[in-house]
Amino acid sequence: MNSRHKNGNRDVQIALVYNLEDKITVGEPHDLIALQDTINVAQHLYGAITSLGYPAIKIPVHYSLDELRQQLYPLSTETTFIFNICDGFQGKSNGAVQVINAIEELGFKYTGSSAEVYALCTNKANAKQRLIECGLPTPAFQVFEQPAGEIQISFPAIVKPVAESASLGIDLQSVVNTPEELLARVVYVIERYQQPALAEVFIPGREFAVAMWGNGQVEVLPIAEEDYDRIPDQLERLLTYEAKWISESPFFQNITVRCPAEIPPQVESCVIEICSAAYQAIGLRDFGRIDLRYNDETPKIIDINDNPDLSPISGFPNSAEVGGYSYAEMAERILDFALKREGWRD
Repeated sequence: MNSRHKNGNRDVQIALVYNLEDKITVGEPHDLIALQDTINVAQHLYGAITSLGYPAIKIPVHYSLDELRQQLYPLSTETTFIFNICDGFQGKSNGAVQVINAIEELGFKYTGSSAEVYALCTNKANAKQRLIECGLPTPAFQVFEQPAGEIQISFPAIVKPVAESASLGIDLQSVVNTPEELLARVVYVIERYQQPALAEVFIPGREFAVAMWGNGQVEVLPIAEEDYDRIPDQLERLLTYEAKWISESPFFQNITVRCPAEIPPQVESCVIEICSAAYQAIGLRDFGRIDLRYNDETPKIIDINDNPDLSPISGFPNSAEVGGYSYAEMAERILDFALKREGWRD
């Protein structure tokens, strides 16, 4: 075996840990499409990793953490490195923190950010507060634990679940223009997703997705832009759940991605500077993606993805491909960052 697949003199096995969902516990029935995406990602990553010469196994996390522990117990923490693509557990995005905690408790090393950082990023309000404390731009926001209280942000605003990813809970009714619309949407989020609602100022304009990787010295991959040119209404120019996951939807079909984005040099430099600072401020490791909106003022961060989707048609692999990396080379690069961070590779 090639020495690059070894930890010192020991062979390195890659264990792909992913969540296996077959039902939802909160949200809309169609949310299951997004929750099952990691099954597809695991299959593609398994093919990529084995093509590189690594021995690999797939470890699904289904109903219980005990099930995960039973699958990990026979493996050696000295020779097994985990590629973590788990982005939920038991139908909830923030459940992935429990999975990472279990991995850490058993002594395994893994790709991506720590449980602490994952918990921070999963709670959008806490992540935004960290950005503000670090002097980084993000739209003004307010958290509603109940549909009442003084509204402290301006309109238009967008209302979303505080602790979901993959555009769960976001549709065209998420963008609101009046206090009545905002509070009605807060009711929907609290009742359907059983969590507080985050309301933030909605910024009509351009939307960029910035894929990044590395530790210490961070590399920014080609910046992507959501192309909303075929969506005439400025308030409908957003990545709803339908636009992201429902292929029959006209929004899915009419919103495309432009990569690399056509950005004036000074704006591109500003975006890179903001995202690089945010990557460090949040504590991302190995790889991540940061999304921003821009309307001729300072670009503002709207989301931080510490474990972005790695399906072949998704944003991160697309930026990597434009940057000159095949899917397998992208997977190897992420592994390389993680293995070096943990001292498993020079």
